[in-house]
Amino acid sequence: MMINNYVKISITGKNPRLFIKRCIYNKIKYSNYKEISHNKIIIKITYEDYIKILDKNTIYEINIIKLYGPIKYITLFKNNITFFLASIIAFIYLFTLSNLTFDIQVVHNNKEIRKLIMDNLNDNGISKYHLVPNYDKRQKVINKIIKNNKDKIEWLEIERKGSKLTVKVTERKINAKKESIEPRHIVAKKSGIIIKVEAEQGVILKKKNDYVSQGETIISGDIIKDETVKGQVKAKGIVYAETWYKVHVSYPLIYKEVIYLDEVKNNLIITFMNKELLLRKNYSSMSLEKNKVLIKSKVFPFNIRLEKQRKTKIKKQKYTMDKAIRKAEELAVKKISAKLNKDEYIISKKKLNFTSNDSKIELDVFFKVCEDITSYKEVDKSLLNKEEKENGN
Repeated sequence: MMINNYVKISITGKNPRLFIKRCIYNKIKYSNYKEISHNKIIIKITYEDYIKILDKNTIYEINIIKLYGPIKYITLFKNNITFFLASIIAFIYLFTLSNLTFDIQVVHNNKEIRKLIMDNLNDNGISKYHLVPNYDKRQKVINKIIKNNKDKIEWLEIERKGSKLTVKVTERKINAKKESIEPRHIVAKKSGIIIKVEAEQGVILKKKNDYVSQGETIISGDIIKDETVKGQVKAKGIVYAETWYKVHVSYPLIYKEVIYLDEVKNNLIITFMNKELLLRKNYSSMSLEKNKVLIKSKVFPFNIRLEKQRKTKIKKQKYTMDKAIRKAEELAVKKISAKLNKDEYIISKKKLNFTSNDSKIELDVFFKVCEDITSYKEVDKSLLNKEEKENGN
């Protein structure tokens, strides 16, 4: 539905009725006719017709009394454009000033810690003359800084006071553990069949291919002679054994594959006050290949970037049962490998029973693993003391 613009005008001059006749002759419709005096009348016409009669007018004085429709506000804006622009600029300026960071203070005695925090804040977009981050962003930055500096930072808080950010930090104190010289045994952390024993100090009680139960002593700290404990040492070494795991995995029979098409487009994106304006409409599914910032303001929250995007589509395909089982086995291997250190490895694997339905399979896999089973247990000091007492008597 089209919204028309109307205008109420006054026509002043000699015999204005003659002007009305001209309007009728030129097929200009009017309404709300009112005769003020013999030389002045008022009528209401469309804004388009008002423009026409201005072009044809020669001797009459035509003045606008009132505007109707969108033209009223358009004219108001045009007549006061300087005021409106000044108001918008003033609002943006005041809003920006009230949300800019003018000072950042890190509260800590250690200069290196203060520099570490400031560098991390800068890397995460928090610095002077940038927008004050909201609470959620501050929490994300706090968690990221602590995660990346676990050995140095214990606790962190970013508090906003107007345009100032106060950062409170607690340094993590790591006390170097002194190596204990207390006598001990090396025992099995879990049950298994011994593959290798590497002993630096102590008495080896178990050898390769021996089965050991959890907690059983492998390298003893007791020095025994003539069936009595003559001394006790700190057993040192490492024990590898064959251990066993059963891993349960689920794997889908239908998988999705992202296919990258040849269709590529460049998109200009304007960012202002955390709002984005895309100059070209996005496809329903696009993959970002390149992102380049063209213009970035250090004072105002404004930037323009160019993104190169490639169109994609999702292809669904169903695995064969054999392939799904292989994929499930691979997933089980990844789960076990994630538990192993670099000097540990999988010896063998074996598929157990599995079940399936239309959407997934359930599979159990049995693993034999070469694993470090080294653990420690205090020696019984009373055995040595008993011997010393007997010698004293």
